[in-house]
Amino acid sequence: MSFYREQLPRLRPGHHNQIGASDPAKAAQIDGLIMALLLVDGLLCARTDHQANKPLRLPVNELAEYRVNADHFEQQTVDFAWRRLCERHIRRSRDLLQASALLGKPWLSGITYRFCIARTEQVLREVQVDPATAYTGGRSQKIMDRLTAMVRILWRTLTGRR
Repeated sequence: MSFYREQLPRLRPGHHNQIGASDPAKAAQIDGLIMALLLVDGLLCARTDHQANKPLRLPVNELAEYRVNADHFEQQTVDFAWRRLCERHIRRSRDLLQASALLGKPWLSGITYRFCIARTEQVLREVQVDPATAYTGGRSQKIMDRLTAMVRILWRTLTGRR
């Protein structure tokens, strides 16, 4: 998690310091949303990072704990170890997204936050159903799945429902 915390300052919005001074809870929620997105991004880009010989943006100790190794990324292996690692990242990301959900409360001004949270939730749902999608960037290739996801995201964004 320290890797993700190090990334926060450069990913925060420009007016984050002002928000932090006037509403520290909102600033923490914004940080939580950014952390959730970084967790999802680390999981979805792991295979690409491995192929490009870049350092993985996944905690090394968790990879060792779950016994996920280079073979998983090279062969796109979906076994019990990979599923458990994905579930851990999904759970962690969802917890952070739920803590950030209050950002979307004001209907009009919170719509961008609601859209971001709804889209991220959709990606997490797809990875949870089929952990192999994490190797392909978390996007289903089936047109009906994509249309259903778009409708779900639009509905959740407009209504503010979870």
